Amino acid sequence: MDGAIRTLRALVAGMVRERRKAGNVRDDLMHRLMNAHDPETGAPMNDEQLIDNLLTFYLAGHETTAMALTWTLYLLALSPEWTSVLKSEIACVTGGAPVAAEHIDKLVQTQQVLKESMRVYPPVPLLSRQAVTDVEIGSHAIKAGTSIVMPIYAIHRHRERWCAPNLFDPIRFAPENEAKISRYQYLPFGAGPRICIGMAFAMIEATAMLATILQAARFETVTDHVPIPIARVTLHPKGGMPLKVWVE
Repeated sequence: MDGAIRTLRALVAGMVRERRKAGNVRDDLMHRLMNAHDPETGAPMNDEQLIDNLLTFYLAGHETTAMALTWTLYLLALSPEWTSVLKSEIACVTGGAPVAAEHIDKLVQTQQVLKESMRVYPPVPLLSRQAVTDVEIGSHAIKAGTSIVMPIYAIHRHRERWCAPNLFDPIRFAPENEAKISRYQYLPFGAGPRICIGMAFAMIEATAMLATILQAARFETVTDHVPIPIARVTLHPKGGMPLKVWVE
């Protein structure tokens, strides 16, 4: 593990050195991080901080996005009607061309499906926070330093917060409905000052990948396999996710 970490850091450090040496201006993640400044001191990030942030985007965004897409494809395999809806939307928006940046905002129903999938099967099923001061939550007195675990999976399926919570229903996230959802009942990326820094990037990435996949294929479930969600750091399907893939 230590060797792998050293290798990754060395590779990213090389990318940073090459970008500084080239001096070219490209409006991408690395350029924006290199030009970011501390709002209090005005200081830019040093190379170690740049490497830390770039690796956070790379590693934290890989596993979570992979799990989000895994569960989404499973739900679409169970919902051929929504697969048809998305295929029609993708064809209309792209005209059959490869999915590009200008298409993302127009893939509204595709994003609805992703959001509902992350409600039913949140890629990160648990979050924890530490109380920095003594505080009361309801009738519970919480001492400073106490770790509090938030069961995102349970919150996303709570019957007092969601109608038919176990039902896959992307209409919940139609624009007119999403505006009514409380900020703290839907937490696939967390909330507050520690909300996932890659939230917007993750949605763009997942939307582009799902649309690209659905341009070429559709999915069906395997009848003798029911995936059981297992909570680790991310929400894994026990036994994997075997699906039938029909190339179109």
